Amino acid sequence: MGNQCLSCLRKLVQRQNIKNMSELPQTDIHQQDEAYTKVDNVDESENYHEHSEEQILAISDNVQETIDQSIDIFLYRIKTTKEFEEIFRDDQLAILFKSFKHAERYTVIQIKYEFKMKKTCINDFLNYTYLTHIDQFTTLQTTSEFQLIYASFKKIQFVDSREYVFIKYQKQLSQHKYIQVIRSINSDQSQQTTRGIIYISGFLLEEMPNQEIRVQAYAEVDFKIKLPPGMIKKALSIELKRALQQFIN
Repeated sequence: MGNQCLSCLRKLVQRQNIKNMSELPQTDIHQQDEAYTKVDNVDESENYHEHSEEQILAISDNVQETIDQSIDIFLYRIKTTKEFEEIFRDDQLAILFKSFKHAERYTVIQIKYEFKMKKTCINDFLNYTYLTHIDQFTTLQTTSEFQLIYASFKKIQFVDSREYVFIKYQKQLSQHKYIQVIRSINSDQSQQTTRGIIYISGFLLEEMPNQEIRVQAYAEVDFKIKLPPGMIKKALSIELKRALQQFIN
């Protein structure tokens, strides 16, 4: 099983064409001591623990701690965060937006979106090849479980260039469900521009009977900006629709 998992991960890192969910990296799911919060109308793979705001907004310098928290925080946020504003919807894509002030200084963005894509697109999607504003995307460390990544982005409309250092972790939750999450980590990587924080971001992917992949996405990011939420959500909606266009059926 271990060799099979390592082989699958190598395929993903090397950007080979992944057509089936079963080809994605798999990790055995170990039952934790704490009781999971049960979620109605989903299988056991989507159960999660509750997290306080303090826990979610506390970025660690410990890789294992970051990995251990990431999937739980992602599922908790995507299942429990309420009162989103719908900023775009058509037959193919829905985008919801929310924001809050952290420490009364910067605006933290919460965005949730959902769409369906063809199986053959999954490799490009999970490797972020559609993000045309990436200036640098460097893998600092790779193991059989995670990647440590430095990424910098060019200016987008009124948001100047930003950089991030984060852990990317992926896991097979069940036979037809796969998850990829990223979370910032405190790092001594030299800072070249303003460093934002990705509190949590990720995708819950579900293989459908009609050869499609249902994508549920959530991101909670501090871009280190003080602009009004109205300006931010308009720019995000435009950029997100443009980036996802090639994947949407």
